[in-house]
Amino acid sequence: MEYTHKPVDELTFTDDFMFGTVMKNKMICKGVIERLLHIKVGKIEYPSLQKTIAPFYESKGIRLDVYVSDPERIFDIEIQTSIPPSLPKRTRYYQSLMDVDNLLCGQSYAELKESYVIFICTQDPFGKGLPVYTFRNVCSEDGTLFLDDKSYKVFYNVGAYGKEDEPELSALLEYLCERRATSGFTQHIDELVEKAKRNEKFRSWYMSLNIWKDDLLREGSQLGEKIGFERGVAAGIRRGRRDGIAAGSYQKARETAKLMQRESCSVDFIQRMTGLSEAEIEKL
Repeated sequence: MEYTHKPVDELTFTDDFMFGTVMKNKMICKGVIERLLHIKVGKIEYPSLQKTIAPFYESKGIRLDVYVSDPERIFDIEIQTSIPPSLPKRTRYYQSLMDVDNLLCGQSYAELKESYVIFICTQDPFGKGLPVYTFRNVCSEDGTLFLDDKSYKVFYNVGAYGKEDEPELSALLEYLCERRATSGFTQHIDELVEKAKRNEKFRSWYMSLNIWKDDLLREGSQLGEKIGFERGVAAGIRRGRRDGIAAGSYQKARETAKLMQRESCSVDFIQRMTGLSEAEIEKL
């Protein structure tokens, strides 16, 4: 089995590995967040790329593309090139584990930071043609009453960049969609993308990551084949045993029928005692 990967020279900002690498630049990371959310971001902690959050050994862990925080807020930024049906529930789970991660040091609920789960989607996640979909908890009976739990889930439909009125955000979405840099900020991102592709260390990391993924896939495939083979053998043994028992029982019924024929038993009686058909008895 062969596994194919996008050549390093064809990588763009929306590829996971490239996205994580470029977002290691604090200025770029901060600028992306500010343009996406229309806020000013304070001093951010160094981005934790592909951070794993698994607070309890029995819980399902998550890997975040870019997980950063400033003094008041935490942000998870994900690149989504396909739209799985479980996307809304995924954001719910991500946000819950981010909160748990935020309070593991014994803080009180009041100290929970404002939390944003951001999905940058290359397809329209809700089919309404909007460039941005922002979700907050609101009262069903009074739409003006917000729960104010400081949690937000924001989805971006990069293909609708032309409908976005704010120029800097529109330019960012356009770059994510068309790979066309039309602002100073997106030009800077594009320069970093091209620089990374020429960097030997980056190329080596990318190749090593692909080899590691291929090894995992290959091992998983081989394990699956082994399990399938073993299950097939076990099923074959069980079926063979059943067939053997059935064949032995049939032969025993034939021998019993022959003995009953010698004792001049009626065909009807032999049928009832052996389960053989009249035709089978007549052939004995």
